[in-house]
Order: sequence, then structure tokens, then C-alpha cells
Amino acid sequence: MVSMHRCSDLSELDDLKTAYLQSLVAPMDGMWEAGFVPQAKHWKLKVRDQPAGFCAITDEGALLQFFLLPAFEADGAAVLQHIAAQDSVNKAVVSTIDPFFLSLCLDAHKQVSTHTYMYELGPDTETGNTLRTGAEFSQVSAAQLDRTVNFQRSCLGGDESLTEWLRGYSGNLIERAELFVLHRGDEWIGLGECRKSDSQEGVADVGMMVSHEHRREGWATEILRRLKSRAMEADLRPICSTTVDNPAAQKAIIRAGFASHHRIMDVSL
Repeated sequence: MVSMHRCSDLSELDDLKTAYLQSLVAPMDGMWEAGFVPQAKHWKLKVRDQPAGFCAITDEGALLQFFLLPAFEADGAAVLQHIAAQDSVNKAVVSTIDPFFLSLCLDAHKQVSTHTYMYELGPDTETGNTLRTGAEFSQVSAAQLDRTVNFQRSCLGGDESLTEWLRGYSGNLIERAELFVLHRGDEWIGLGECRKSDSQEGVADVGMMVSHEHRREGWATEILRRLKSRAMEADLRPICSTTVDNPAAQKAIIRAGFASHHRIMDVSL
């Protein structure tokens, strides 16, 4: 009844991806949209030999996206069971913004835990708008890519395996004029990014990192405030996220005027 067919050209899924985005109750996290999901293997799903939807699965066996057209939603449990029966699939990473996928995962789960908090602007968008003086916020140039990657590696723990990924990711942000540095003279305090969504109109995902030397000084909140201002001046709706094991980032995000109503969950199948 259910079959899966590997999709090598993601443009074949454009109509299904559009329908998927329309089914979500809030914006999708930018890192998942632009980073993790495009790297996953995509599969077209057929039910009773009819095109029914798609799914995206990482090399590590995590189901990141699962969508069925409305006419096939009644088959959802059977289709998810078929996907979970594949040798490589061991879990789903699903957000509360996707009620259909989440509901099916909760019916089938062995264990479930919260992975990420997702944030949008709080009810009072003026909260946390006062900007500090004593530092400049400048767009990062292409000539600063090496310094950017070294700064990011230092903030993330110096893992050399991240170098090439960071070069590609940050290079793309620089090309799109979406990466900024907070600095005092030549001293870099932190980086901030404001990624305009390619698939979700009017949405920008903001994020930041601060050097170890300047943490607990309020600069993370400062960077987020500046990014929020830039997004809103461009008529974009800023969103952001952080993992559950990063309480410092959670506090900075809330102080910048964001509130969390949705989660990304780890669900073992």
C-alpha cells in the first residue's frame, strides 16, 4: 500500500513543500529550513500507487519532515509505520508547529524529549529595545571570512570538523549581507545573523554568538536587539531558537523581547 521513492532533484517536491509550509501553524526554524533539512535525503511517498506526500531523513536515521496531502491523512499512521520500519530510521525530530506529524509521532513514540525552544516576538514588541552605547554593529565583509570562521570555532569549542561547514554557511550569509559583527575598534565581541527566509515570506531568523571573554556582560541580548530592529525595519518578522541545554541564551532571547510558544521534539520510534 505504501512505497517510497528517492528524490534526487528537490525541485520535484516544490508543490508538496509549499503545501507543507501552508500546513504549519507558525514559522519553521531557520536552521532546520536552510541547514539541516536540505542535507537530508528526500523521498516521495505513494499510497495505493498515488502520489501522497514526502519525507526527509538524515544519514543518521532521523525523520525531519513528514507530509501527506489532505486526501491521504487518514493513512498517516500506516505511512509513518512504514517509514519507521526502514532499517536506518530510529527517531523523528518534529516541531509543535506541525500538529499532524507531531500527533502521529506521539501515538507511535517510545520516548520523547524537548530538543529546542522556538521564539517569536512577545506581545509587547517594544520590550528590550533600548540599545547600549560603546560598541559598533557592522556588516561582515568577504575579506573577514577567515576571521569569522576562527571566531565561530572559538565560540563553539574549536572543533576543526566544523571548519568547512562554517566557511560555506558564513560565506553564504556574507554574500547575502546577513552577517554582522559587534565590535569595539578591532576587538570582536560577538556575531549576529539575520537570515531572510527563502521559503517563508516575511520571516527572518536571527541568531548570535559571543566570545568567551565577553559572556555574562549582556552582549548577547544587545546583538539580538539590534538584529530584531533590523528585521522589523525591513518589514520582516524575526524568529529565533535555542536548545534546552542553553539557559544563558534563553535568558538573552527573552530579555530581547521574544517569547516561546513552540518546541522541537526528539521522538524515538
